[in-house]
Amino acid sequence: MKRNLLFLSLLSILALSACKKVSTEEPTPTLEVEEKNSVLIAKHTWTGCGPCGGWGFDNFETLMTNNPDDVLIAFKRGNVGGYDNTLIYEWFQSTFELPGATPTFHNNLDESLSVSLAREQMNSQGVIANANYEMKIEGDKIILNTTTKFFKETQGTFRLAPYLIVDGLIANQTGHPDGANTEHKKVPVDIARPVGAATSNYAGYVIADGDIKDDYTVNLECEVDIDPSWDPNNISFALMIFQDYGGGSYALINTFTK
Repeated sequence: MKRNLLFLSLLSILALSACKKVSTEEPTPTLEVEEKNSVLIAKHTWTGCGPCGGWGFDNFETLMTNNPDDVLIAFKRGNVGGYDNTLIYEWFQSTFELPGATPTFHNNLDESLSVSLAREQMNSQGVIANANYEMKIEGDKIILNTTTKFFKETQGTFRLAPYLIVDGLIANQTGHPDGANTEHKKVPVDIARPVGAATSNYAGYVIADGDIKDDYTVNLECEVDIDPSWDPNNISFALMIFQDYGGGSYALINTFTK
């Protein structure tokens, strides 16, 4: 009888020890992801370029008006708020062999594609993957929770690049009537990085590698610095899903914003 009591006591201690090891931290939430493709409509521009501030500005305004359900972004070379916009501009230009002349417009990082052709090309292959996000501001950081979902079986290495987009940045634009007081829209100023990561990577962060099943989902919790002068209503993210072929070669799979 004493042996049985001792055995039961040991079981109780082990059970309590196991309970104490259970984490009470809330997991990163899984967000709903829509099975949808969105074209990345981009302007490649320079703040010191006269045509960029003239017909380039007008053309981009028209694109924003006519394509509200797609993702628009203005890769800017020049001092727009003193952020990483020039570094981002240079990375995209060199990585995707975009022309150096400004202004140029390209869809899904391919100058040869119109918006309609880019959309047709994406829809012909179906939705490989898409993403969603929620953000909150905590002190001097934006905390970004993302969910990426794959909608078909595929294979390879895939990355998620969560670019911070800010509207309403006031900076010079040659060729624009407002000059030094020009309001710039859809400017990527930084990229969020996974919490705890030491460095940022403009190519994004690996979310899947190898054989990938349909309905596979992956969540990331990321963070990025916020400038206190920014209006929170002017902050958004462009989540770019890249397939990584190695050696610095990438293909854009899909893009999401809201």
